[in-house]
Amino acid sequence: MSEATYKLHYFNLRARGELPRIIFAYANKKFEDVRYAAPNFGITEGKDIATVKASGLLPFGQVPVLEVTTGGKTHVISQSHAIERYLAREFGLYGSSNLEAARIDEILEALVDVGNSFAQQVWTKPREEQAEALKKFVSETLPKTATVIDKFAGEHSDSAFCCGKSLTLADLALFNLGQMMHTDWKDFPHLHKSTQAVGKALEKYIAGRPNSPF
Repeated sequence: MSEATYKLHYFNLRARGELPRIIFAYANKKFEDVRYAAPNFGITEGKDIATVKASGLLPFGQVPVLEVTTGGKTHVISQSHAIERYLAREFGLYGSSNLEAARIDEILEALVDVGNSFAQQVWTKPREEQAEALKKFVSETLPKTATVIDKFAGEHSDSAFCCGKSLTLADLALFNLGQMMHTDWKDFPHLHKSTQAVGKALEKYIAGRPNSPF
């Protein structure tokens, strides 16, 4: 059977589309990166999102969506976390046991909580107040969760990575969040060590990816 092919649909931003791209890059897997304009965020370069919405491709009417073609059939996977976890399992980035997978999920769910807090504390603010709200989030809210995850990683891994002895989706997700928040987690030894390892592996990808505000 031929190897699967992949097509990722998302805006010409990082946001919810970047972690799947990072997974592809780390796993050294080719994929078609279909990017759409996002005029509400000042991004005019990219395809028209209305076209793909009208096509019926999007099960929930939104991106990201991943098309996976294998065995002559194309499967559509929607919802960012489902896409991330599917790819991690496909590429051997979900731990070496069910227990490690559960530990990875614990970190991922903690990061979901971070995302929800970010949306509430930053995105709900008027545009002119968001920069200050972001500074407050990064200096006050984010360190609280980072402290907990750093302690968790220290308890469940004796390597440079957060869960077990090899790099997993948890490490990639923490790296991606750090990139978004402009931090390398230097005040959190386990997260910093993980981020340094991921950053080294992804140097070429990070240097070559398109610029975007977030």
